[in-house]
Amino acid sequence: MKSYYKMIKPWDIIVVFSLVLLSFIPFFIFSFVQAQKTEGTSVNTAIISVDGKEVRRIVLTDNTSTETFDVHSSDGGYNTIEVTNNKIRIKAADCTDQVCVLTEYISKPGETIVCLPHKVLIEIVSETAAEDDIIISS
Repeated sequence: MKSYYKMIKPWDIIVVFSLVLLSFIPFFIFSFVQAQKTEGTSVNTAIISVDGKEVRRIVLTDNTSTETFDVHSSDGGYNTIEVTNNKIRIKAADCTDQVCVLTEYISKPGETIVCLPHKVLIEIVSETAAEDDIIISS
């Protein structure tokens, strides 16, 4: 029986090494595309919806103030929402499971917090804007 080292040819090592390097190409392409998207001026906005209807929009980009407010659902429940340092979370709720309260702060586009009993949805979206269009409000 041959030793495994004798079975490996020099070209086998080159082929394997080349395939490993090629496997990183999608990562580099994805990183490049993401970098191109963030080069423009983008504004992260939290959209708060109750039962599918938008209740409030809060600009998170460059928002250094701290704000706490309640959102009431149609069933009489409430969610206390806290916005601080470009992040948002549900601080308190009177629902039974408290999953939404246990969810940490969110700040990146695509992240969401959902309170199913009260049908509250907080989602972060990113919009590119011209320098003159940026309005920071809460």
